[in-house]
Amino acid sequence: MHAKEKCCNWLAAAGAMVLVGTGSALSQGAWANGGGGGGAGETGTATHQHLDSRFSHNRYYYDRGFAVRTPPTGGVANLSGPNGERYYFQGGNWYRWRGDWYRCWGGAWVVVDAPAGLLVPGLPPYSTTIWRSGTRYDYANEAYYVWDPGRNAYEVVAAP
Repeated sequence: MHAKEKCCNWLAAAGAMVLVGTGSALSQGAWANGGGGGGAGETGTATHQHLDSRFSHNRYYYDRGFAVRTPPTGGVANLSGPNGERYYFQGGNWYRWRGDWYRCWGGAWVVVDAPAGLLVPGLPPYSTTIWRSGTRYDYANEAYYVWDPGRNAYEVVAAP
């Protein structure tokens, strides 16, 4: 038996055990409080999420390192990092393609920190505006965005 087949068989068996033991609680937790469509929710907690309360933002987002086979729909795909990395942006969460993760899946989209310098056409749905030294910053999920009129997009920037 090949290593990939062993991995997939083990993963299937482990997944079956978890589902038998937890019933529907696993799926309910991941989708609780708006958590499934991008991770943002106003109250409560869901599996693999954290509360971002900086600047009274008070939204839930997926934890860094959380991996999915397919990212949530409705995001901005095909964003390229400085070294050719593939990124996906949805609902304030940043995902990076990792072909070396989860061999059984053939790779995974992993939640990461916002990559400084990347441009997005719009802000996360629940960003918080802050001002520093006369400059407007929009904040969400430990990331800061500044409007770049020359490129008609928001740029991910370092914290002010």
